[in-house]
Amino acid sequence: EYREGRGVVLFCQLDVTGRTTPDPAADHVVANLLQYVASSKPAPHRKALYAGEPAGKAYLDRVGIPASGYTGGHIDPADVLIVGPTGGRTLASSAPAIAEFIKAGGHLLAIGLDQDDARFLPFKIATKKTEYITTTFEPFAATSPFAGVGPADLDNRDPRNIPLITSGGRIVGNGVLCAADQSNVMFCQLVPWQFEYEKQYNLKRTYRRASYAIVRVLANAGVAAPTPLLDRFAAPASDAKAPARFLDGLYIDKPEEWDDPYRFFCW
Repeated sequence: EYREGRGVVLFCQLDVTGRTTPDPAADHVVANLLQYVASSKPAPHRKALYAGEPAGKAYLDRVGIPASGYTGGHIDPADVLIVGPTGGRTLASSAPAIAEFIKAGGHLLAIGLDQDDARFLPFKIATKKTEYITTTFEPFAATSPFAGVGPADLDNRDPRNIPLITSGGRIVGNGVLCAADQSNVMFCQLVPWQFEYEKQYNLKRTYRRASYAIVRVLANAGVAAPTPLLDRFAAPASDAKAPARFLDGLYIDKPEEWDDPYRFFCW
C-alpha cells in the first residue's frame, strides 16, 4: 500500500486474474481489495522535527525523512518531534513547550534516550543499561503506534549495552520499545545509525531492519517520506542500457553483490 497526498495505490502480487476457470478465492480477494480502496480515507500528514546528535539528522536525510531541526519553542500539535541521543540536554529549557505539545496530542518518538536524557518529558521513565541481543513480543494491533514492527526488526547482531526501559509506560519485550500511557510518546532504544556496517558488514541487516522499525513508527504517526515511485510509473524505463535507476531513491543503502549470502553457491 502506497499513499501520497489524498490518494492510495494498492499492489496485489497474487495471481488473481490469470485463471482458466472462475476461482472463488481469487474473486473474494479482488472484492475485498476493491472494497478497501473504495472506502480508503486520506491519512494525516505530519511534519517531522528533530533534536539530538548530528548523526541522527544525517540518518533521517539518508532514509528520506524530511525533518527540520528543533532547538526549542512552541511545537504545532500536528507535527512529530523526533529526539535522538543527547537531544534531551538541549531540550531541558523547552520542557514546558514540549509538555503542552504532548498534552495537545502531539506525537513524539524518542530514540536511544536514557532516563537522564528524557528528563525534559512531562513524566518520568526509568532505564537500565544492559546487554541487548534480541526480544520477543506478540503482534501489535492495527491501531498500535508500533503496528507493523516485529521482533526480527529489533534483532541485534552486534550485542552491546543499551538503556532498556524498565518503567514509565507500556513496555514491549524487554524494554527495547515502550509507549507512554495516555499520550502519543513512543520509545525505541535501538539506534540504527550507531551500527556502522561499512566497517563491519554483517551489521547491514541490523541497520536495515532497525531502520524499518523507525520508519514504520514514523509512518504510523503520519510522517510522509517522498519517493520517486509515481514519477517512475509516469516515465517507465525503456532503454536496457540506461543506468539502473531502481538503485536510487528506493533503498536506504545502495544494494550490492555482497548483500546476497548465496552468491557463490549457484543454486
